[in-house]
Amino acid sequence: MSLKLDTLPDDVLIRVFKELDAYDIHRCSLTCRVFHETIRDSLFFRYRLELTVAGLEDGSTECRLSIAERLALLKTIEQGWANLYFRQKYTISSLPGSLMWKLCGGVLARGYATELSFLQPPSAVQGTDGHAWQSDMEVNIQQFAIDPAQDLAVLVARPETPDEQWHTFLIHLRTMSTGVHHPYAPDPILACIPTLIIPEYRFDIRIMGDFLAVFYHTPAGYLRDLLSIWDWKAGQLLITLEASSLATDIINFSFLSPRHFIIARCTSDPDGCYQPNLDVYDFIAARPEGSMEPRLVCIYQLPRVQRALTRFLLGSELSSELTSSGKSFYPTSCSRLLTVSMGFTDSEQRARSYVLFVHVSSLLAEVDARSNAEQPIVPWESWGPLKTRMLPIYDNRPDWHVYGTRYVWLDDSMWERLRMFDFNPLALRRALSSQGTLSSSEDESEPFSITTVLDSEPTIIGEHESSFTQRVITGLPYRDVIGRRIGDAELLIDRECVVLMGWDAIDDSWQTSTMGVDFLCI
Repeated sequence: MSLKLDTLPDDVLIRVFKELDAYDIHRCSLTCRVFHETIRDSLFFRYRLELTVAGLEDGSTECRLSIAERLALLKTIEQGWANLYFRQKYTISSLPGSLMWKLCGGVLARGYATELSFLQPPSAVQGTDGHAWQSDMEVNIQQFAIDPAQDLAVLVARPETPDEQWHTFLIHLRTMSTGVHHPYAPDPILACIPTLIIPEYRFDIRIMGDFLAVFYHTPAGYLRDLLSIWDWKAGQLLITLEASSLATDIINFSFLSPRHFIIARCTSDPDGCYQPNLDVYDFIAARPEGSMEPRLVCIYQLPRVQRALTRFLLGSELSSELTSSGKSFYPTSCSRLLTVSMGFTDSEQRARSYVLFVHVSSLLAEVDARSNAEQPIVPWESWGPLKTRMLPIYDNRPDWHVYGTRYVWLDDSMWERLRMFDFNPLALRRALSSQGTLSSSEDESEPFSITTVLDSEPTIIGEHESSFTQRVITGLPYRDVIGRRIGDAELLIDRECVVLMGWDAIDDSWQTSTMGVDFLCI
């Protein structure tokens, strides 16, 4: 006697389907009427499918909302982003001015002198009220990073009495909530970085779960850039990468995964042109005894340029949520975007700026394929045209503008209107199938004009209108949403909100400068 799957009781089918991932559940729904109706009528499976299309995961273990309520909230948030429609606005004015701001995990942090101030707007996802607090760290803060999921604040502190030639920077691991030494850190001061005094140096800090990266960057030509990665909970230095060992400046870096990071660097060719590269390293892989250098696994070449880059920055959201648990609606490891901001001058000395967009998963897929390859170089022609999109945008803070697969910015060519590029492939596929063809639409029901364009036609940048040595063609599909006019402001993006910051007043000494902050919440 043969048994047909479509004759099984509904409760048995549901138990079987729960063992599948969302992609297989969708395939099963297309198999027959019984499977389709079983999946369609289950809130659990509909929620799983909507999460997958949105590129999100729900790791919440203490959520008080039912599946139906979470599904409704998810649809509201996704629709809000699709239309750049914000349900609530919170304004805070007359904040002391600062140039150090971080937005991570729904918390906006400001660093000034020895103090960190935190602003957390109400969250519909987490079901929390707004909260504001301050923590005096009692050290001179040079730079900082935060990870609300771990109540972690990482501080690079300036020395009290610097030497005439050398600085010793201390890395402090504190709690955001109280400013005391973090209980998970075996040593409250992680490391010292003795540094030759060089004008215009800067620090960049990134946190990914147990891993902490600190990048010391100097102006071009000094070759003293230093990238260090620790397991901060073990107090162990894992790797160091120095510009002197590469014979070229390390311009910028970003985590790709809990195992890989990427750096931006540029080399000169004998013919006088320049080759920008994105180098991917494995900082977990075994190394020769006594070596602290990570293993280079892949070199992605970008289009060659005729003149030296004036800007070469990498942008990705602060990546602590890659390893977070207990959080609702955070991007999956396959739903993250890396942006590459490049600037240079053309033959007529006109400034040119471009941003390149690529899925982190595309970079990691090539890394896995070349894990044992002898030749790590990936020519631009073999990966760039189909897997990236290059657009003419000026962006000197790309890490502020990206979250998941969304890139939000203020377009000064359109009178500083809010604009979003969304590279979520599943959402784009759904939009295309529902509309049939590429189209644009304007929502007249809003008090301001919303324009949405689904674009899969290639972008062509000619060599005569840029400093590239050849025509650059890129075709990664995306959705372009143009929203309201905002005005002049700095912009940051997070899971549920866009944060706008503007100067209220500035005096010559910057001692009485104040800022205003607007939280636009989906």
